[in-house]
Amino acid sequence: MTGQLKELIRKEMLIVLRDRQTIMLLFLMPVALIFFLSLAMEGVWTDKLTGRKIQLVVKNESASFKAKLLEQKIKADPAIQALDRPDQDNDLILADGKTQLVVTIPEGFETGNHPVELYFEPAIDAGYKIAARSLITSLAVEVVMDIDNLEAVMQALIVEKTKPNRELPTPLQQTVPAYAIFAMFFISIPLSIGFLKEKNDGTLQRLFTYPVSTHLITLGKIIPYYIINILQFILMLLVGVFIMQHFISHAFYLGEHPWQMIPVTLAVAAATTGFGVMIAAVGRTQEQASTLAAVSAVLMAVFGGIMVPHAVLPAVLKKAAVISPMYWAHQAYLDIFLRAAPFSGVAPKLIVLTIFAVICFYIAGRRVKWI
Repeated sequence: MTGQLKELIRKEMLIVLRDRQTIMLLFLMPVALIFFLSLAMEGVWTDKLTGRKIQLVVKNESASFKAKLLEQKIKADPAIQALDRPDQDNDLILADGKTQLVVTIPEGFETGNHPVELYFEPAIDAGYKIAARSLITSLAVEVVMDIDNLEAVMQALIVEKTKPNRELPTPLQQTVPAYAIFAMFFISIPLSIGFLKEKNDGTLQRLFTYPVSTHLITLGKIIPYYIINILQFILMLLVGVFIMQHFISHAFYLGEHPWQMIPVTLAVAAATTGFGVMIAAVGRTQEQASTLAAVSAVLMAVFGGIMVPHAVLPAVLKKAAVISPMYWAHQAYLDIFLRAAPFSGVAPKLIVLTIFAVICFYIAGRRVKWI
């Protein structure tokens, strides 16, 4: 039996490796998605968590000591990136996209008769606008009231008790597992096409005439794709850890228990290959199977927090996400990378993925004799 299974696996591996374009797609597609979408998400991550610097232009129309002191405080603040003012009026500066905020310190500022003027770009993000206004206001109060450090004074009155982020992943924590999972589910296309091709040319029928069980034949076809899935994730992980760090400012933190990726990846690979076998059993033609697999994978990705981080999805989509196995797979990885969850916290996701795989294999098993 071991020899038969080994030959079946060898046969399937030769068939898979012969289709070089598909193999390249399975490995290059997630690499490209990780690369470009990590770069795209870096700005979102900075805005949401680390806080981007407030870029502004300062125009000081007063020669008074306090006006000059305010200008110095604004330009020296670590949360501010002061830009050189071009020789244009405020409207043109904002329209050209050179900055999103122009700060004007007018004559008479120090007397309280003429307040500091803020000119915001009309399309600026509301949260960014509030933060910029609050910061400039606190610096102006420091200067007018002769307070050395208003923030230090406020710390005695207000203490932040916010828990550390456990929901919004960094760009790499989001994209590496997300698009590795996405690509792993795309294994259903070559897997289902291979099944149906052998059905149409009579290869499966000939195999069934040999003294080999149906389950052994099915296992011989599944194992190569299962191995490819695991290799896909390993490659994506290596890309995230060793390559993307040269292109993105946020490092890929693997969490306190990175070994938990092993059972998670094994469970995800089982779910993806089970999904592929089910597509092969349900699809009647190669075209139907490939279309069904691709559309299903994209829909599961949309609902599962793959395309957009689950933490920023609308409430309705957050609830709908639980129908997608990609959601459970991705959240299992985020439990490891982001939340430092013990294995008991990851285990429920593994159970869901295992149940999904069992259901897929059961459906395929009920129909495999007709393949």
